[in-house]
Amino acid sequence: MKRTVKKALELSLIAFSSVALLSCSGEAPVRTAQYATQGFYSAVLSDDGTTSLVGSIQHGGSFWVNAVNERRFSWNHAQGDYTSLYGVDIDPSGQFAATGGARTLVLWNTSTGKSDGFWTTPGDIQSLKLTQNGDYALVGLNDQTARFFDIKRGGIKQTLRTGATVRAVDVTPDGMMGITGDDFSNVILWDMQTGEKKYQWPLSNIIGSVALSADGKYAFGAAQLGNAKIWSTATGKELTKIDTGALQYRNASISQAVFSKDDRSILLGEVNSRVTLVQVSTGAVQKEWELFTPKSRPSGASVLALAFGTGNRYYAIGSNGYLNVLE
Repeated sequence: MKRTVKKALELSLIAFSSVALLSCSGEAPVRTAQYATQGFYSAVLSDDGTTSLVGSIQHGGSFWVNAVNERRFSWNHAQGDYTSLYGVDIDPSGQFAATGGARTLVLWNTSTGKSDGFWTTPGDIQSLKLTQNGDYALVGLNDQTARFFDIKRGGIKQTLRTGATVRAVDVTPDGMMGITGDDFSNVILWDMQTGEKKYQWPLSNIIGSVALSADGKYAFGAAQLGNAKIWSTATGKELTKIDTGALQYRNASISQAVFSKDDRSILLGEVNSRVTLVQVSTGAVQKEWELFTPKSRPSGASVLALAFGTGNRYYAIGSNGYLNVLE
């Protein structure tokens, strides 16, 4: 929602029929920028794609303004230390950001660059997601829970017990609904006010990625080397089935997903450098791109972050350290 570099997962998309991702090469980015020389542990884009927060393998955390490719702040959890950040996020307002180390969670002000909260977590952070204005953080942990932190004042509002490591999380901006993906192959939709399960959707393997639409109407989940789906959160019924078995020879994996604001489209990123724009209601592929990979490096990069920009512009960050602007 975020993110260690995830394992491979094969993808084809169908919506009540057999609509598949094509294996032909996608379009190239219209602009790229290098934000790290040795790649990333984690990365996230603001909802509008104007800023980035990355966890670099070599230099820890940094906050960037994408229009000018400017590193605005360097964020680490201890002075003189380059923190290995396994989860990062920027809240929907863009005013706050969070970084997650092994067992440390820090809230940052994106205007001043100052820390607004430093907390320890009861398990190793696998993923995290902020609500509007950075009021709360849903954090997936390896202690078989996801915790809903009051990240500004401290304390845990909810503990969501899954019985397995939580690899992926997302939460609606208003903090009313959350989603987790775990190692027991379950995607679970939660009422964040009560901590109760609304729906539990089993898939065919460890869950690699999940996403909620901003209005909470739709949920997405993908299993590693298995299937993936889009559901209605109102009824719990499957809307679009994602059958990955047909194209497993491509060794593809859905590592990231984000819904458009109008719920009509979803951007999907794979570990094989591919980004795909898909129609939510039908599963039809609308466009495909390939992330930039320097010739001097091994081919391919996992997609760690995605965002819808203005008009027909989109943003993606690859694990090789590059921002990609797509049109």
